[in-house]
Amino acid sequence: MTGPSPLLGIVGPTATGKSDLAMALSGRLPIEIIVADSRQVYRGMDCGTAKPSMTARGLVPHHLLDVADPHERFTVAQWVELARELLPEIAGRGRLPMLVGGTGLYIGSLLDGHRYAPEAWSSEVHFRLTGELERSGLDAMATRLRNIDPMAAARTDLRNPRRVIRALERLEAGYGGTTRAADPYPGRVAMIGISRPREVIYGRIDQRARAMFESGGLLDEVRALLDAGFETSLRPMGGHGYREATRHLAGEWSLDQAIDVTARRTRQYAKRQLTWFRHDPRIMWLPAADRPGDDPDLVHDAERLLRAALS
Repeated sequence: MTGPSPLLGIVGPTATGKSDLAMALSGRLPIEIIVADSRQVYRGMDCGTAKPSMTARGLVPHHLLDVADPHERFTVAQWVELARELLPEIAGRGRLPMLVGGTGLYIGSLLDGHRYAPEAWSSEVHFRLTGELERSGLDAMATRLRNIDPMAAARTDLRNPRRVIRALERLEAGYGGTTRAADPYPGRVAMIGISRPREVIYGRIDQRARAMFESGGLLDEVRALLDAGFETSLRPMGGHGYREATRHLAGEWSLDQAIDVTARRTRQYAKRQLTWFRHDPRIMWLPAADRPGDDPDLVHDAERLLRAALS
Protein backbone atom coordinates (compact mmCIF):
# COMPACT_ATOMS: atom_id res chain seq x y z
CA MET A 1 0.00 0.00 0.00
CA THR A 2 1.47 3.33 -1.01
CA GLY A 3 0.72 6.60 0.73
CA PRO A 4 -1.12 7.00 4.03
CA SER A 5 -3.70 4.42 4.96
CA PRO A 6 -7.39 5.25 4.71
CA LEU A 7 -8.74 5.95 8.18
CA LEU A 8 -12.19 4.78 9.24
CA GLY A 9 -14.13 6.01 12.23
CA ILE A 10 -17.21 5.44 14.35
CA VAL A 11 -17.61 8.52 16.51
CA GLY A 12 -20.22 10.39 18.49
CA PRO A 13 -21.79 10.74 21.93
CA THR A 14 -21.51 8.17 24.68
CA ALA A 15 -23.97 5.27 24.87
CA THR A 16 -24.94 5.37 21.20
CA GLY A 17 -23.57 1.89 20.43
CA LYS A 18 -20.24 2.75 18.78
CA SER A 19 -18.34 -0.23 20.17
CA ASP A 20 -21.10 -2.70 19.27
CA LEU A 21 -21.18 -1.41 15.71
CA ALA A 22 -17.40 -1.54 15.40
CA MET A 23 -17.27 -5.12 16.63
CA ALA A 24 -20.00 -6.13 14.19
CA LEU A 25 -18.15 -4.45 11.32
CA SER A 26 -14.97 -6.33 12.20
CA GLY A 27 -16.55 -9.41 10.62
CA ARG A 28 -16.94 -7.54 7.34
CA LEU A 29 -13.90 -5.26 7.22
CA PRO A 30 -10.26 -6.00 8.18
CA ILE A 31 -10.06 -3.43 10.99
CA GLU A 32 -8.00 -2.72 14.07
CA ILE A 33 -9.55 -0.31 16.55
CA ILE A 34 -7.87 2.84 17.84
CA VAL A 35 -9.84 3.86 20.91
CA ALA A 36 -10.44 7.63 21.00
CA ASP A 37 -11.60 7.98 24.59
CA SER A 38 -9.88 10.22 27.14
CA ARG A 39 -11.16 8.10 30.06
CA GLN A 40 -10.32 4.66 28.71
CA VAL A 41 -6.62 5.51 28.53
CA TYR A 42 -6.39 4.92 32.32
CA ARG A 43 -5.53 1.57 33.85
CA GLY A 44 -7.88 0.19 36.44
CA MET A 45 -10.81 2.27 35.20
CA ASP A 46 -12.84 -0.23 33.22
CA CYS A 47 -16.44 -0.48 34.37
CA GLY A 48 -17.00 3.24 34.87
CA THR A 49 -15.63 4.08 31.42
CA ALA A 50 -17.47 1.24 29.61
CA LYS A 51 -14.13 -0.05 28.38
CA PRO A 52 -14.29 -2.86 25.79
CA SER A 53 -14.28 -6.31 27.37
CA MET A 54 -11.29 -8.64 27.25
CA THR A 55 -13.35 -10.88 24.97
CA ALA A 56 -13.80 -8.04 22.47
CA ARG A 57 -10.10 -7.20 22.65
CA GLY A 58 -9.26 -10.81 21.97
CA LEU A 59 -11.41 -10.84 18.85
CA VAL A 60 -10.26 -7.50 17.41
CA PRO A 61 -7.03 -5.64 18.27
CA HIS A 62 -7.79 -2.54 20.36
CA HIS A 63 -5.16 0.17 20.77
CA LEU A 64 -4.66 3.07 23.21
CA LEU A 65 -6.40 1.44 26.13
CA ASP A 66 -4.62 1.34 29.51
CA VAL A 67 -1.69 3.56 28.58
CA ALA A 68 -1.47 5.60 31.80
CA ASP A 69 -2.11 5.26 35.53
CA PRO A 70 -4.75 7.54 37.05
CA HIS A 71 -2.15 9.72 38.78
CA GLU A 72 -0.23 10.38 35.55
CA ARG A 73 -0.88 13.37 33.32
CA PHE A 74 -1.91 12.25 29.86
CA THR A 75 -2.45 14.86 27.17
CA VAL A 76 -4.04 15.09 23.75
CA ALA A 77 -0.54 15.59 22.33
CA GLN A 78 0.57 12.24 23.74
CA TRP A 79 -2.52 10.53 22.38
CA VAL A 80 -2.05 11.97 18.88
CA GLU A 81 1.61 10.96 18.88
CA LEU A 82 0.75 7.38 19.81
CA ALA A 83 -2.10 7.24 17.28
CA ARG A 84 0.12 8.58 14.48
CA GLU A 85 2.65 5.83 15.21
CA LEU A 86 -0.05 3.17 15.05
CA LEU A 87 -1.49 4.12 11.66
CA PRO A 88 1.38 2.87 9.46
CA GLU A 89 1.86 -0.17 11.70
CA ILE A 90 -1.76 -1.23 11.21
CA ALA A 91 -1.60 -0.54 7.47
CA GLY A 92 1.61 -2.59 7.30
CA ARG A 93 -0.33 -5.58 8.55
CA GLY A 94 -2.77 -5.14 5.65
CA ARG A 95 -5.54 -3.89 7.92
CA LEU A 96 -7.56 -0.69 8.24
CA PRO A 97 -7.30 1.55 11.32
CA MET A 98 -10.69 2.51 12.74
CA LEU A 99 -11.15 5.29 15.29
CA VAL A 100 -13.85 4.42 17.81
CA GLY A 101 -14.78 6.86 20.54
CA GLY A 102 -16.34 10.07 21.65
CA THR A 103 -13.47 12.34 22.64
CA GLY A 104 -13.82 14.99 19.97
CA LEU A 105 -10.61 16.78 20.86
CA TYR A 106 -8.58 13.61 20.28
CA ILE A 107 -10.27 12.89 16.97
CA GLY A 108 -10.15 16.46 15.70
CA SER A 109 -6.50 16.87 16.68
CA LEU A 110 -5.51 13.66 14.89
CA LEU A 111 -7.38 14.54 11.70
CA ASP A 112 -6.94 18.31 11.49
CA GLY A 113 -3.64 18.89 13.21
CA HIS A 114 -3.17 20.85 16.39
CA ARG A 115 -0.65 23.12 18.00
CA TYR A 116 0.70 21.93 21.31
CA ALA A 117 2.64 23.58 24.05
CA PRO A 118 4.61 21.94 26.84
CA GLU A 119 2.06 23.32 29.33
CA ALA A 120 4.36 23.11 32.33
CA TRP A 121 2.28 22.47 35.44
CA SER A 122 2.86 24.61 38.51
CA SER A 123 1.51 23.48 41.88
CA GLU A 124 1.87 27.04 43.16
CA VAL A 125 -0.37 28.43 40.41
CA HIS A 126 -2.82 25.57 40.85
CA PHE A 127 -3.25 26.09 44.59
CA ARG A 128 -3.50 29.86 44.19
CA LEU A 129 -6.24 29.57 41.58
CA THR A 130 -8.02 26.91 43.61
CA GLY A 131 -8.00 29.22 46.61
CA GLU A 132 -9.41 32.05 44.51
CA LEU A 133 -12.13 29.71 43.30
CA GLU A 134 -13.14 28.92 46.87
CA ARG A 135 -13.20 32.61 47.81
CA SER A 136 -14.72 34.13 44.68
CA GLY A 137 -16.85 31.33 43.26
CA LEU A 138 -17.04 29.66 39.88
CA ASP A 139 -18.90 32.48 38.12
CA ALA A 140 -16.14 34.97 38.92
CA MET A 141 -13.42 32.61 37.67
CA ALA A 142 -15.38 31.89 34.48
CA THR A 143 -15.78 35.62 33.89
CA ARG A 144 -12.04 36.07 34.31
CA LEU A 145 -11.42 33.39 31.70
CA ARG A 146 -13.84 35.06 29.28
CA ASN A 147 -12.11 38.42 29.75
CA ILE A 148 -8.60 37.02 29.27
CA ASP A 149 -9.28 34.68 26.35
CA PRO A 150 -12.83 34.48 24.95
CA MET A 151 -11.86 31.66 22.56
CA ALA A 152 -10.45 29.54 25.40
CA ALA A 153 -13.63 30.21 27.37
CA ALA A 154 -15.75 29.07 24.43
CA ARG A 155 -13.87 25.74 24.39
CA THR A 156 -14.23 25.22 28.14
CA ASP A 157 -17.12 23.79 30.11
CA LEU A 158 -17.63 26.82 32.35
CA ARG A 159 -19.79 24.80 34.73
CA ASN A 160 -16.85 22.54 35.52
CA PRO A 161 -14.53 24.11 38.15
CA ARG A 162 -11.63 21.81 37.31
CA ARG A 163 -11.70 22.73 33.62
CA VAL A 164 -11.98 26.44 34.33
CA ILE A 165 -8.98 26.26 36.67
CA ARG A 166 -6.98 24.22 34.13
CA ALA A 167 -7.74 26.73 31.37
CA LEU A 168 -6.55 29.59 33.58
CA GLU A 169 -3.42 27.60 34.47
CA ARG A 170 -2.58 27.14 30.79
CA LEU A 171 -3.04 30.85 30.14
CA GLU A 172 -0.86 31.86 33.08
CA ALA A 173 1.82 29.46 31.85
CA GLY A 174 1.74 31.21 28.49
CA TYR A 175 1.79 27.76 26.90
CA GLY A 176 5.45 27.56 27.78
CA GLY A 177 6.55 29.61 24.79
CA THR A 178 7.58 27.21 22.06
CA THR A 179 4.88 25.16 20.39
CA ARG A 180 5.06 22.19 18.09
CA ALA A 181 2.59 21.34 15.40
CA ALA A 182 0.96 18.18 14.16
CA ASP A 183 -0.02 18.34 10.49
CA PRO A 184 -3.48 17.31 9.31
CA TYR A 185 -3.87 13.66 8.45
CA PRO A 186 -3.14 13.38 4.70
CA GLY A 187 -5.05 10.18 3.96
CA ARG A 188 -8.69 9.53 3.15
CA VAL A 189 -11.10 9.61 6.08
CA ALA A 190 -14.49 7.90 6.33
CA MET A 191 -16.40 8.40 9.57
CA ILE A 192 -19.79 7.15 10.73
CA GLY A 193 -21.86 8.74 13.48
CA ILE A 194 -24.77 6.86 15.05
CA SER A 195 -27.75 9.21 15.17
CA ARG A 196 -30.41 8.59 17.80
CA PRO A 197 -33.21 10.75 19.21
CA ARG A 198 -31.98 12.50 22.34
CA GLU A 199 -34.52 10.72 24.53
CA VAL A 200 -33.17 7.36 23.31
CA ILE A 201 -29.59 8.35 24.12
CA TYR A 202 -30.63 9.60 27.55
CA GLY A 203 -32.55 6.39 28.22
CA ARG A 204 -29.50 4.30 27.32
CA ILE A 205 -27.34 6.46 29.58
CA ASP A 206 -29.75 6.03 32.49
CA GLN A 207 -29.78 2.25 32.02
CA ARG A 208 -25.99 2.09 31.84
CA ALA A 209 -25.54 4.19 34.99
CA ARG A 210 -27.93 2.03 37.00
CA ALA A 211 -26.35 -1.20 35.73
CA MET A 212 -22.82 -0.07 36.65
CA PHE A 213 -23.81 0.62 40.23
CA GLU A 214 -26.33 -2.15 40.85
CA SER A 215 -23.98 -4.82 39.46
CA GLY A 216 -21.40 -3.75 42.02
CA GLY A 217 -18.77 -3.47 39.30
CA LEU A 218 -18.19 0.26 39.56
CA LEU A 219 -18.19 0.26 43.37
CA ASP A 220 -15.66 -2.59 43.44
CA GLU A 221 -13.54 -0.74 40.93
CA VAL A 222 -13.52 2.48 42.94
CA ARG A 223 -12.71 0.59 46.15
CA ALA A 224 -9.72 -0.97 44.40
CA LEU A 225 -8.52 2.42 43.14
CA LEU A 226 -8.82 3.96 46.60
CA ASP A 227 -7.08 0.98 48.22
CA ALA A 228 -4.26 1.40 45.68
CA GLY A 229 -3.73 4.94 46.98
CA PHE A 230 -5.25 6.99 44.17
CA GLU A 231 -6.56 10.22 45.65
CA THR A 232 -10.10 11.41 45.01
CA SER A 233 -8.65 14.76 43.86
CA LEU A 234 -7.06 13.17 40.79
CA ARG A 235 -8.60 14.26 37.52
CA PRO A 236 -9.77 10.78 36.38
CA MET A 237 -11.33 10.15 39.80
CA GLY A 238 -13.59 13.17 39.24
CA GLY A 239 -15.14 11.69 36.11
CA HIS A 240 -18.84 10.90 35.99
CA GLY A 241 -19.48 7.73 37.92
CA TYR A 242 -16.25 7.77 39.88
CA ARG A 243 -16.97 10.90 41.91
CA GLU A 244 -20.46 9.67 42.72
CA ALA A 245 -19.27 6.16 43.65
CA THR A 246 -16.68 7.68 45.97
CA ARG A 247 -19.31 9.73 47.76
CA HIS A 248 -21.58 6.72 48.09
CA LEU A 249 -18.77 4.60 49.55
CA ALA A 250 -17.98 7.41 52.00
CA GLY A 251 -21.58 7.28 53.23
CA GLU A 252 -22.39 10.76 51.90
CA TRP A 253 -24.89 9.70 49.24
CA SER A 254 -27.43 6.93 48.89
CA LEU A 255 -27.08 4.49 46.00
CA ASP A 256 -30.04 6.04 44.18
CA GLN A 257 -28.56 9.53 44.57
CA ALA A 258 -25.21 8.38 43.18
CA ILE A 259 -26.95 6.74 40.21
CA ASP A 260 -29.12 9.79 39.51
CA VAL A 261 -26.22 12.25 39.60
CA THR A 262 -24.04 10.00 37.46
CA ALA A 263 -26.79 9.73 34.85
CA ARG A 264 -27.39 13.49 34.87
CA ARG A 265 -23.70 14.34 34.47
CA THR A 266 -23.34 11.77 31.70
CA ARG A 267 -26.34 13.22 29.87
CA GLN A 268 -24.74 16.67 30.08
CA TYR A 269 -21.51 15.21 28.71
CA ALA A 270 -23.36 13.53 25.83
CA LYS A 271 -25.02 16.83 24.95
CA ARG A 272 -21.62 18.54 24.70
CA GLN A 273 -20.30 15.66 22.59
CA LEU A 274 -23.22 15.92 20.19
CA THR A 275 -22.68 19.66 19.81
CA TRP A 276 -19.02 19.02 18.96
CA PHE A 277 -19.61 16.29 16.41
CA ARG A 278 -22.55 18.00 14.70
CA HIS A 279 -20.10 20.63 13.45
CA ASP A 280 -17.91 18.07 11.62
CA PRO A 281 -19.10 17.77 8.00
CA ARG A 282 -17.05 14.62 7.42
CA ILE A 283 -19.30 12.51 9.62
CA MET A 284 -21.93 10.43 7.81
CA TRP A 285 -24.83 10.16 10.22
CA LEU A 286 -26.58 6.82 10.35
CA PRO A 287 -30.11 6.89 11.84
CA ALA A 288 -30.46 4.12 14.41
CA ALA A 289 -33.66 5.02 16.31
CA ASP A 290 -33.68 2.60 19.24
CA ARG A 291 -32.02 -0.33 17.45
CA PRO A 292 -28.92 -1.90 19.04
CA GLY A 293 -25.54 -0.93 17.63
CA ASP A 294 -25.04 -4.39 16.12
CA ASP A 295 -28.45 -4.51 14.41
CA PRO A 296 -27.84 -6.33 11.08
CA ASP A 297 -29.47 -3.65 8.95
CA LEU A 298 -27.51 -0.93 10.74
CA VAL A 299 -24.27 -2.84 10.24
CA HIS A 300 -25.07 -3.32 6.54
CA ASP A 301 -25.76 0.40 6.08
CA ALA A 302 -22.57 1.36 7.93
CA GLU A 303 -20.47 -0.96 5.79
CA ARG A 304 -22.03 0.42 2.62
CA LEU A 305 -21.33 4.01 3.62
CA LEU A 306 -17.72 3.30 4.60
CA ARG A 307 -16.93 1.35 1.44
CA ALA A 308 -18.52 4.04 -0.74
CA ALA A 309 -16.51 6.77 0.98
CA LEU A 310 -13.27 4.88 0.38
CA SER A 311 -13.96 3.88 -3.23
